[in-house]
Amino acid sequence: MINEQIKTKDGSISFFNKQYQEAYHSYHGAYTEALEKHVQACEIPSLSKNTQKLEILDLCFGLGYNSLVCIKEARKVNPNVEIKIDALENDPEVFSMMKECHDLNSIKLLENICIFHIGDARVKILELKNNSFDAIFFDPFSPKVCPELWHEDFIKDVVSKAKQGAYISTYSSSRVAKDGFLKAGCEILEGPKCGRKTGGVLARKI
Repeated sequence: MINEQIKTKDGSISFFNKQYQEAYHSYHGAYTEALEKHVQACEIPSLSKNTQKLEILDLCFGLGYNSLVCIKEARKVNPNVEIKIDALENDPEVFSMMKECHDLNSIKLLENICIFHIGDARVKILELKNNSFDAIFFDPFSPKVCPELWHEDFIKDVVSKAKQGAYISTYSSSRVAKDGFLKAGCEILEGPKCGRKTGGVLARKI
C-alpha cells in the first residue's frame, strides 16, 4: 500500500497513511508539531541542561520527527549530552518514507541514536527494561482508528516506564486519552495547541 506524500505548512514533508486513513501530522507542520507538542512540551531543553544522559521513549516513531527534533534541541543546549531513544514502531515501511522527509545526515543521526523495536507496541512496551524514561512521546494514530493503543491497560504500561515527574506528550485531547492517563496516575495538563482549537493531553507522572 503506497502512502501519499504531503507537504505541510512549515515546509516539512509528511504522509497520509492509507491503512488508517489519517496523516502522520497536521497540516500545521510536521517539524513544528514535533517541536511544540512533544519536545518543548516535555521540557527537553531544560532537561538537557541538567543531565549528562537523556533517555527518551518515542512510542509510534512514525516518520522520525519527534526523535530527530529531540536530538537537535537537546544538543543546542548541551552538545555533550548523551541521548538514548527507544523507538517503538509497528510498520517497517516508515523507514522508506522517512528518507523522503529528512536529509542523509538526519537519517544517520536517527540510526546512530535510536534503538528500534519493531512490532506491536503492546508487546514491545513490556520488553523494555528501562522503567525511568525522562520523557515519553506518545504518538499513535487517533483513538478512532487505533483504539488498541489508547486502551487504559496499555496507557498504564506506558506510564510505568516513565520516571516520577516525567512528562508524556500527545496530540490528542480526547476523553479516552485524559481518562487513560488519569487512571494511570498522572496529572493532566493541556499541551500546546499548535494550530488546533485545543491542546493535546500533556500527562505528568505523579
